[in-house]
Amino acid sequence: MIESKAFYRKIELAFAGSERARTRERFAARLAPRLLEHLGGSLGLVAVHLYERKSRRIAAARRYGEARPDLCDELATRLHAEGDAGIRELPWVGDTAAGRTGLFAVGTLDGPLIAVFTTAPDGVRTVPTRAELLSALTSIVYAVRQRLERGRLEDLFEQARTIQLSLLPPGRRDFAGFDVFAASTPAHSVGGDLYDYYAVDGETLGFAVADASGHGLPAALQARDVATGLRMGVERDLKVPPMIERLNRVIHQSGLTSRFISLFFGELERNGNLSYINAGHPPPLLLDSRGVRELHVGGMLLGPDPGATYKLGFVHVDRGASLVAYTDGVIEREDQSGTIFGLERLADWLRSAADMPSEDAVADLTAKLLAYGDGAPFEDDVTIVIVRRT
Repeated sequence: MIESKAFYRKIELAFAGSERARTRERFAARLAPRLLEHLGGSLGLVAVHLYERKSRRIAAARRYGEARPDLCDELATRLHAEGDAGIRELPWVGDTAAGRTGLFAVGTLDGPLIAVFTTAPDGVRTVPTRAELLSALTSIVYAVRQRLERGRLEDLFEQARTIQLSLLPPGRRDFAGFDVFAASTPAHSVGGDLYDYYAVDGETLGFAVADASGHGLPAALQARDVATGLRMGVERDLKVPPMIERLNRVIHQSGLTSRFISLFFGELERNGNLSYINAGHPPPLLLDSRGVRELHVGGMLLGPDPGATYKLGFVHVDRGASLVAYTDGVIEREDQSGTIFGLERLADWLRSAADMPSEDAVADLTAKLLAYGDGAPFEDDVTIVIVRRT
């Protein structure tokens, strides 16, 4: 009888070192000898063969352990045979020219084949029954598929992270009379956060903060499309409302599963005039001598309605004033009781940080958010842009 917990621990040992084997062929090549090493005693294995599939042919790749007859021709015939002689489903346990044999495919049913061979009962070593060996192989097959799927998801995660990081410019942006800094702190799950700067002309700095719905590769791709669309619009000297409306139509027509994105886009002039559109984004906060104001003029989220129109808002950034733009990872940060950080706490923080340089302020707010969640990792990306007029 195979002890479940001990057996699964041995399966994990057999998988060790296979983390980088992203294809089923490489995974199979690493797994085959380790099955014999770590599961040989539990399953009574004396040999393991790895076979490659080439259309309807079977080719021997590698052999480990005791010498056993090659099964290429027999497997090629029996995998396509009808009746009792056929191998109708995998995993399979039965008798071959090499004796009692277990057979399973790696990854998918058309993947590489691993054949395991058990010793003959001799009254000394315990050999699993056919049913026990089949059950063990079924567990191995399930674990293999889980490991390969996890590897696939990790690859997607890395692709998304690479795209996300490639979109972000350096946090510091020099613009006469203004102290500007931005940073994005990634969560454990890649989101669609974005910040960017745009040189509209010698007198105007454009900046954007956006957040695509969802997580992973679709959100990262959507953020990439937004960054590209805004850069093209600025380069073509498009007026802001038509530029945002065109971008909205592009996102609506996207084939990605992440089709909704919130965006704040502003154009800041040297004299402090700021024209902006808020497309369904958490409102940036502007602190000046009149207090804290929310910048909410604009329109709906980008994506749901291709016919949506957007209104341009205007404010003046006075000397000594501060603006914070951010993504929802800031205000939706939760404490242990589930209470969110919220706009009121963000406004209080902005007042307390009024004299901090922008880079210090971004670091301070990030630290405050981590502490608010009792040091737990961020559940969503946290992106912060501080604009301060000196």
